[in-house]
Amino acid sequence: MCRENSKAKPCEEVSQEKLCCKDQHDEIEDIIDMADEGDFNVEELMKEKAALEGELADLKRQYDALYSEAARIKADFHNYKKRTESNVERLRNSALTEIMLELLPVVDNFERALNSEEDKDTPLYKGVSMIYRQLLSIIEKFDMAPIKSIGEAFDPSLHEAVAVEEIFDTELDGKIVKEIQRGYILKGEVIRPAKVIVGKLTDETEEEVGKDE
Repeated sequence: MCRENSKAKPCEEVSQEKLCCKDQHDEIEDIIDMADEGDFNVEELMKEKAALEGELADLKRQYDALYSEAARIKADFHNYKKRTESNVERLRNSALTEIMLELLPVVDNFERALNSEEDKDTPLYKGVSMIYRQLLSIIEKFDMAPIKSIGEAFDPSLHEAVAVEEIFDTELDGKIVKEIQRGYILKGEVIRPAKVIVGKLTDETEEEVGKDE
């Protein structure tokens, strides 16, 4: 039986200290065991990390391939859209050109009728002239305009020379002196060149000009 004194500790306290020491020893052993087990887990984690990095690299390669494929498809679609729009515009212009070419003889007939009428004050002339102006107004809405000819220098891309007329005026040499049939431009393209007569100096005039020079 334990005796109590001022120097000695009670029996219960001693027992508690022993239990505490045992618990600390067990805890230390558990920590050592966990450390040993931790070494094994680090190796496994390193392997798992390497595997994940490989999977990430594969996913990145797949992403790059899919991104490149998407970019190619986008470019192909853009080119297809441009080609389609270009084809539609070309077909529209082609159809418009055919319609205008069919309409031009009607315009020519109006001009011949108006030019042949001597009395410009008759109701018939005024009525035909009004219809003619309306027709020209409709044509202009489709961006079609007549080609300038009289007094202009001959341009083979705009004019078709049907004859040459001798002239005495040196300023008209090589220029258009008469228009047989009016030409037209549609959206910047010549759909019918103007048929014209081009002025050419007479031989005598050319000789005189040569002497003056």
